[in-house]
Amino acid sequence: MPATRGSLLLLPTVDADISAHVLEFSDRVTPVDPVAGPATALATRTCAALLQLPLEDPIRIVAVAEGAQLLPAVARSLHARSRHVSDYVLIEPVIPEVNDTWPDAPVSVYCQIDSETARMAGYRGWQVHSLGELSTFDR
Repeated sequence: MPATRGSLLLLPTVDADISAHVLEFSDRVTPVDPVAGPATALATRTCAALLQLPLEDPIRIVAVAEGAQLLPAVARSLHARSRHVSDYVLIEPVIPEVNDTWPDAPVSVYCQIDSETARMAGYRGWQVHSLGELSTFDR
């Protein structure tokens, strides 16, 4: 269930097309824009960028494609600052490993319904939605 207030964050990704669609569907989305640097340090740079944002709890995190790989680090960083994440929205994700700090809130996945991603998400008990429903992710 979407939060009526709070912060709605879009993690960095190389999939500009899907990110642009996310920004079209919600005027509340704040893109997380880490400083330039090596790809191997993207998680660290993303967490540092989160420190610069005026976040309001509860926080909703949107991750697109390989940007979902940042979720365990982002969750750990937000947890360390006692921030409340209400839910995660993954769009055509490269599903990250589950660990002791992630996921710490409900997960919704938007993807091709007959895909391996949908099956993996379903096995984990996450909500699976078709990409055609993406326009409703913030309602």
